[in-house]
Amino acid sequence: MTLVLFEIVVKSECVDQFKGLLEAELPNTRAYDGCQHVTPFLDEDGRTFVLVEHWDSKEHYEKYMEWRAAPGPGFASLGDLASLIEGDPSIRYFEALEA
Repeated sequence: MTLVLFEIVVKSECVDQFKGLLEAELPNTRAYDGCQHVTPFLDEDGRTFVLVEHWDSKEHYEKYMEWRAAPGPGFASLGDLASLIEGDPSIRYFEALEA
């Protein structure tokens, strides 16, 4: 299992829009092949979001990100996200240990 931490800082004027995007798009993410769980968290600064995601593997997540990168009708792409955030997202991967 792979744990993914996806962190972004949203522009102050776009926080409500981003929250709406999460509400609309997380069901698509959760339904994507290999996704076990996704939970969004908001920092006390009110603009920094971390999505804590569990995936079957890093490869499943990378395939999902390729899908998100391609614009398509009826869903938000990474390009749509780029206009709402400051800087680049931070994406960190962790592999589960047998302990």
